[in-house]
Amino acid sequence: MIHARFAQRKRSRMHGQRNRVNSSYVELSELRPGQKARIIAVRGGRGFRERFSGMGLHIGSEMEVLQSTGSNGMILIKTGDTRLMIGHGMAHKILLQLE
Repeated sequence: MIHARFAQRKRSRMHGQRNRVNSSYVELSELRPGQKARIIAVRGGRGFRERFSGMGLHIGSEMEVLQSTGSNGMILIKTGDTRLMIGHGMAHKILLQLE
């Protein structure tokens, strides 16, 4: 009973966080080559956020998708003068606002 109540509270908090993010966001994995966007949020734990910032990506950074290799492949992005390959699992956690 305690676990069910905790799970319900956690789900409602997560749903509230999604609503706070601009409703016109897209995941990085949804972008096509040539599209530009700005990072507005990252879904993930502390380890993911540390890895994300360690690659030079930050909230507010602009990026452009250069190449996408299908639904389970890699995505080549450009941010500033840096080019990065990001897997689709990681790309699903990066929320962007189209420019």
